[in-house]
Amino acid sequence: MKLLRALSPVPTVAALVVIAVTCALGNWQLGRAHDKIARAERLRALADAPPLHIGTAPPPLPAAELVSRKVVVRGRFDAAHTVLLENRPHGNGQDSRSGFLVLTPLRLDDAAGIDAPRAVLVLRGWLPRDAQDRTRIAPFPTPEGTVTLQGVALADVPKVYQLGGADAQRGERIRQNLDLEDFAAELGTLLQPFVLQQRSDSGDGLARDWASADLGVERHYGYAFQWYGLAALTLVLLVALTWRRARRLAMPADADRATAAAPAPADVVRNDD
Repeated sequence: MKLLRALSPVPTVAALVVIAVTCALGNWQLGRAHDKIARAERLRALADAPPLHIGTAPPPLPAAELVSRKVVVRGRFDAAHTVLLENRPHGNGQDSRSGFLVLTPLRLDDAAGIDAPRAVLVLRGWLPRDAQDRTRIAPFPTPEGTVTLQGVALADVPKVYQLGGADAQRGERIRQNLDLEDFAAELGTLLQPFVLQQRSDSGDGLARDWASADLGVERHYGYAFQWYGLAALTLVLLVALTWRRARRLAMPADADRATAAAPAPADVVRNDD
């Protein structure tokens, strides 16, 4: 009870807010780690499945179920509409250089009707950026003629934070982000509702060592440990400071009780004899 009476309202509320926020952040980091682990397990399960052959007909599965599945497509690259997404690190997580993601539409061969998707957007690979001039692009060949590509279906083009809208970069070769539906309107062509992350080699020299789905799990566990540690430290400091304040408040009362309980000094009897 003395410890509860010694609690100071403002520091106590502040400490409880810190504890609640840090625990929530720790839970969030754990959730991200678990999501990456679950995604990696799903990818391992899909790795043994046969690839889906996608043409201009609608996909055999809903777009959401296509994500992370192996896909095979056949067609011709539309090199004139290649887009480079800048400020992208190397996918393996070890190369700190900035570079570009190279995306090119692939015009599909097997036409299935006027209203059917006529192309698929291919995320071909990564290209390092020139350190002095971002517009000086190292040459990379685009295969001519009909090619067969194998890769993994992505829900959309990977995005980064961007100031302003993406419409300002419409029609440019170097961009910050790319929206699949907007790019389809720009091309005037129906696109398949996924992006093909190319895995097969096409002799273009682009890097395709894409990041693993569980990359960074250890980092998320480390961040979670730090947040939980901060919450525990805040709680320990709150208890220690409250206990110290309780002792300080109890000291005058203890001193008064000790004084009251002490025997009165005996009267000094003077003997004049």
